Amino acid sequence: MATMEMIGRTAFGVKLNAQKNDKHVFVENSRIILKIYEYRVSHPWFLNRSLFQLSTYKRKHDISQSIIYRFIEDLVQRKKTELKNKINSQGEHNEECMGFKSKSFIEILLENEHQMSFNQIRDEITTIISAGQDTTAFTNACAIFMLAHHQDVQNKVLEELSTIFSSGDPDRQPTYEDLQKMQYLERVIKETLRLYTVTPLFARKVEKETMIEGYLIPEGSTFVICTQLLHLNAKFYPEPEKFNPDNFLPEACRSRHPYSFIPFSGGYRNCIGMKYAMLQIKTVISTLVRSYRFYPSDKCPKPENLRLMFAITQKFVDGCYVKIEART
Repeated sequence: MATMEMIGRTAFGVKLNAQKNDKHVFVENSRIILKIYEYRVSHPWFLNRSLFQLSTYKRKHDISQSIIYRFIEDLVQRKKTELKNKINSQGEHNEECMGFKSKSFIEILLENEHQMSFNQIRDEITTIISAGQDTTAFTNACAIFMLAHHQDVQNKVLEELSTIFSSGDPDRQPTYEDLQKMQYLERVIKETLRLYTVTPLFARKVEKETMIEGYLIPEGSTFVICTQLLHLNAKFYPEPEKFNPDNFLPEACRSRHPYSFIPFSGGYRNCIGMKYAMLQIKTVISTLVRSYRFYPSDKCPKPENLRLMFAITQKFVDGCYVKIEART
């Protein structure tokens, strides 16, 4: 719910009050659609549109989709009203904090209404929320989980943060310059993404016949890449199942193939939100670590007890638990 609120404020300049709701309509219905899509992938006959049309899953999908569309339509109308009345609290906040007035993602879309249909604008907004909310929530949780199970790494993160926040108000919110200095924390986040890649599979359509290592990839076929098989390959990462942020020291990265780490996929179709994700995760983790210390929970005493499932993106089966203690 926190990441949903962050997307609302940063990408759309609106308060969604998501944390006041245990079950936000967008989040809940997105989960339903993802589960249905995962079911279609694992039962490939339902990838046939005609068969899918006849199934109960199609009706459930359409109900959730219509609820999401109504939510987006309301969001767009709400933002249009704000802009018309020159009420843009997020813009004023940006101007005060950053020295210039930046436009939110939705403002840029609405400025191009004459070039885009409403359905195109709606689909762009849906994509940004879907891709940015659940993925960062999962990674934030996994990063905190790994810090709880690796006290030495957590101490190093705190040491780096203490140095960065040694001048000025130590309790201030991190600035963009502060975030750029969090180099060790960035290595921790990347190592978390290596072990717990949000999207364990992605696919590409093969446009022309290709040979890879003696194997013929036919034109028109779908090429599926399993990121975790790559990220856990001992050829690239010594002791691949061990949590080691030093895997992302500059010299270690230079010695590996640039596509040996692809949590955001790669090439022309890589994730457009990867820079946003890193800034958001750094902000969340640095804020939490400065205020709290994390320990393993009795509900999940070891990393191998953390159970995950595939639902297009990775999800927790039993939740992700840690013990939290306020720093004194």
